[in-house]
Amino acid sequence: MKDNVRQPALNELRVVEQAPLPAIRAAGVAPAGVQAGVRWTVALVWFMRTIAVVWIAKGLFCWTLVLGIHQGVADFLDLPSAIKAMICFFAVADLLAAVGLWLAASWGGVLWLICAATEIIAVTLGGGASLTGALGALLNSSLIAVYFALSWLAANERP
Repeated sequence: MKDNVRQPALNELRVVEQAPLPAIRAAGVAPAGVQAGVRWTVALVWFMRTIAVVWIAKGLFCWTLVLGIHQGVADFLDLPSAIKAMICFFAVADLLAAVGLWLAASWGGVLWLICAATEIIAVTLGGGASLTGALGALLNSSLIAVYFALSWLAANERP
């Protein structure tokens, strides 16, 4: 049994029963009903990418210490064990965090927070395991505060 479904002719009009797709918004143009202003999601992504570039530099600097390329700073083999462990940890973790931050992935932010918190804790606990000192701990604390503020503003920006 063959279904007799009528095919529309080329000159006939068809009725579309679905709503059309919304138009693609141009960059920087606010949708109707939303005031133009700072887009916190974009600001968060740019912040994450800026931090990613800095963390790539930090990770590569740690690798120059491990490989002995930058012996003007320190000879890796003569350093205390705690400093060696911190340098090895940050040589790997900083680069992984930088990749995640550049991709604006949630795991990148978490790994970066772990790295920054580890540096802060190393300064706080003392014992000579700190690579950045008190100024680095203060900088990391302020970067974490900015990250949480931008994340909160970006989350509240979404409809």
